[in-house]
Amino acid sequence: MLGLLVPGFGLAAPYTPAQRDVVVETLPAIDPAVSEQVQTLHRRLAAAPQSVALATELARHYIDLSRQTDDPRYNGYAQAALRPWWEQPQPPTEVLMLRAHLLQNRHAFDQARSDLQQVLERDPRRAQAWLELAAIERVTGSLENAHKACAALLTLASALISGTCLADIASLTGKGQGAYATLDRLLQTASADAAPGLRRWALTIQGEIAWRLGQPALALQALEAALELAEEEGVFDGYLLGLWSDFMLARGQARPVRKRLAPYAHSDALLLRYVIASKRLMADDAIAMADVLRRRFEASQRRGDTVHQREQARFALDVDEQPAEALWLAQHNWAVQKEPADLLLLLRAALAFNPAAAAPARAYLASTGLEDVRAEVLIERLDQLDAAA
Repeated sequence: MLGLLVPGFGLAAPYTPAQRDVVVETLPAIDPAVSEQVQTLHRRLAAAPQSVALATELARHYIDLSRQTDDPRYNGYAQAALRPWWEQPQPPTEVLMLRAHLLQNRHAFDQARSDLQQVLERDPRRAQAWLELAAIERVTGSLENAHKACAALLTLASALISGTCLADIASLTGKGQGAYATLDRLLQTASADAAPGLRRWALTIQGEIAWRLGQPALALQALEAALELAEEEGVFDGYLLGLWSDFMLARGQARPVRKRLAPYAHSDALLLRYVIASKRLMADDAIAMADVLRRRFEASQRRGDTVHQREQARFALDVDEQPAEALWLAQHNWAVQKEPADLLLLLRAALAFNPAAAAPARAYLASTGLEDVRAEVLIERLDQLDAAA
């Protein structure tokens, strides 16, 4: 019954390879030294299962592995390491920090926010807690609260950190030009020994802002510089790769996207971009790789996992060409997170199936003052449909 009523609920049977030697998926390689560290920590924790220090160290290693591979299973292992304290209302501070990160990763934003607020009640000068709280408020569209969290960093972190945080939020509230200029100044004046990861973050935000302001040359310059830093560090930055891919796809540049993302099929978000690029190019593996991603989404639905609703909605819209399902998923995604990418997805899905469904996105644009030429184009097309109706 539910399968008939809810788009996407009717799931295909699990995929079973016809032969034993069929490769279903290739997972990213893990540094043997890291694996040995994890095994050593497991042994030490088994001997002292109530050691908060050992448990949190092991959890951090797993979280790092999740970032390195974009494999969510490592976050599950991190949670398992924290099991003795996971359900406690007031666990140790280090456990709270890690629990908040893992909850945020699962889009349990209210619980993550509560944990971070508890950390800050204990230690108001905990810069990382303010930064993670700002990220949660940003994702959920609570931009005033996000600004307050960023402002708290002014006396706790470097100018590059606090300034990037504030500029990012300012760019979402009608102050895009000033935010871009602020980031330009921060990047030029940042000390030579500023961590490459911080510069990469600032450049990524700058690229996003330039794209929203309709400055594609500046956007590409910032994103390419950020990618260059990631490559120099040997760091996997899935968010940056996804953003660059979206920018290139929007400019009709599917071929470089397919080439750059080929090694990252382990990431659902990046495989989605690879599949979209492959479909546009009518590549030989387009159908097969779409099937791989479809099975992953079906598996996540069976687990009750809604983390990838944005990607599922885009898959339904751009790959399966199922606008009704895409809109249903985009609406559910919008109820949870409200970043510019979520807004654009809701507008596109509404344009494809039901223009009236764009009302929440229109209201958000009006209330925040967000400047985004991409949204403006979609709104204009929606207005034309309304006028023609």
